[in-house]
Amino acid sequence: MQPINPQETKVVVEIKMVDLIFNKNTKKEFKALESLNIQIKSGQIFCLLGPNGSGKTTVINLINGLLEPTYGEVSVLGMNPSKSKKSVLQKISLVPQETALYNDLMVVIFGGGGDNWPVAIVEESNSIESQKLMEVFKTSHSNITPYFDIVETNLQEAEKKVSEGRLHLLIKIPSDFIESKNIELKTYNINSDAMKNVRLRVEHTLNNYLEQSDELIVTSQQVTEQPNDVWRSASYGGSSVLLTLFLGSMLIAANLYAFEYENRTKKEILLSPIGPLMAGFGIILTSIIVSLTISLIPLILSILFLHFKLHFFNLLLVYLLIIPILICCAGLGILLGAYFKQYRLIQPLIILITIGTYIIGGGFAGVNMLMPLARRIVDVWVFSVIFEWFNPVIHNFTTGFSISQYAFILIAGILGILFTRIAYKFETGTSILGGQ
Repeated sequence: MQPINPQETKVVVEIKMVDLIFNKNTKKEFKALESLNIQIKSGQIFCLLGPNGSGKTTVINLINGLLEPTYGEVSVLGMNPSKSKKSVLQKISLVPQETALYNDLMVVIFGGGGDNWPVAIVEESNSIESQKLMEVFKTSHSNITPYFDIVETNLQEAEKKVSEGRLHLLIKIPSDFIESKNIELKTYNINSDAMKNVRLRVEHTLNNYLEQSDELIVTSQQVTEQPNDVWRSASYGGSSVLLTLFLGSMLIAANLYAFEYENRTKKEILLSPIGPLMAGFGIILTSIIVSLTISLIPLILSILFLHFKLHFFNLLLVYLLIIPILICCAGLGILLGAYFKQYRLIQPLIILITIGTYIIGGGFAGVNMLMPLARRIVDVWVFSVIFEWFNPVIHNFTTGFSISQYAFILIAGILGILFTRIAYKFETGTSILGGQ
């Protein structure tokens, strides 16, 4: 620790007699820090050194308010970071070596985000054989990413994160690995599809290790990679584009129709120079243009952040062929507008329906991964077809549509026009009372 400016004496970080105990009053109780004292003054460069597991990251987490001491006091700029976390984080910055917080968030939202699963590997054998096994775990991969993202090597931290669901798996290579030839696995959830997947990767990795050691007696020919594999996050991105398109067209059309009938008299609508039905077609055109434009936002974000590969001609085909679908969705929106009349009622209804469609209709997870009841709903829920037909083309699994699909898409556009005609005929066909 060397002061840059000895004249500066203001204390910016102070840790007084801090003890930090994990799993207190349990069989797994572990004291990570004991009687820790640190004082950092303004203008100083402070370096924290120590071997793995000595508590360096724990100290940083105390300063950032991510952990609270069991005993003792922590002060940052005169504030308690665990009680004034927002104020502290507005004044300090953290640049981690690994994006652990990002991985934790991706586990919750995307189940890992890509093809690499956040895991912990604790190596206690310290032998040549165990090092070889560690190397196999580090290098096992699909044609997208490595199988595993090793984000933790400390046993206590790993057990804590697995128990909280922040890591998929803890792989422990015990000290008697050479004699026992056993490794220990601990997962957050045993029976979920994600856990089954990660255990399958462990088995495949162990087979690779045995094969390299000439100890594999039976070799199974597993196809673990496909040339058109994509990241899960890329699949979510493609589905988000489709969701924006059909949600946008339906919601915009319903809002425009309902807003028009809330703010104009029926007489004004009937006396429109182009006629009520043509005004309805104008609403459809507007909703399509706006939804196509808005869909560029999730498309660009998916390309930049979700590993979405742009297949230009496939994407162009999707945008052209989805226009009849958008006409159908806009027509449905106009029907809803004619029925409910108030756009304040229509908006939450359409949003809930479309988000539900995204979740159970194959946008967020493959249909084969859904619960049996959800699969039965998907079989009869027509909007699921949008994900089933268009996502493979977006990701270049297939380069086009079948003749029957083209026919159904064309029929959808015709139905959208029919829905619009029905809505306006129903609304303008009733008698006008009181000159209205």
